[in-house]
Amino acid sequence: YGNTEPGNAYVMLAAACRGLGQTNEERRILSRLAERDADDADSLQRLLELDSAVGDWKAVRTNAERYLEINPLVALPYRHLATAAEKLGDQPAAIRALRALIQLDPADPADAHFRLARLLYETGDQEAKRQVLQALEEAPRFRDAQRLLLEIHRSETNSPAGSTDP
Repeated sequence: YGNTEPGNAYVMLAAACRGLGQTNEERRILSRLAERDADDADSLQRLLELDSAVGDWKAVRTNAERYLEINPLVALPYRHLATAAEKLGDQPAAIRALRALIQLDPADPADAHFRLARLLYETGDQEAKRQVLQALEEAPRFRDAQRLLLEIHRSETNSPAGSTDP
C-alpha cells in the first residue's frame, strides 16, 4: 500500500468498490490515498463528489484545498470549497472561494454571482447589489436573485443613508 504511482492498488481497489456500489468503502480508500499522494487530482475529484454527497463538509474543505495545491486554475475545487465554507459558517472563506470561482468562468456564473451577493449582503458589503445584478444579467428570470435585489433595495431605502428626509 506504499505505492502511489498511477494505477496503484488504492486506485484499483477504489474502482472495484465503485463498480460494486460500495461508496463508503470507496470514500475510505480514496481518503487514505489522498493522505499519501499529494498529486492525484482525479482521486481528489471523486472524493469531493463523495464527501459532498454525504455532507462531510470538513473533508470537502480539506480535499478542495488539496486539489487547489495541485492546480489552482480549475473551477471545481473552488465551487466545492465555497459550498463547504458556507455550510461550515465561514463566510470570509466562502467569499474568497466564490471570487476566485467567478474569475475562472464557472459553468453557472449566475449561481456564483448570486451566492457571492447573498454572502456579501449578509456581511453588509455594498458590493452585494452589483453581484446580484450580475447574476440577473446572466439569468434574468433567476427568482432568488430577484428577491435578493428587492431585499437589498428595501434595506437601502429604509436605511438612514438612503433617506431623503432633511
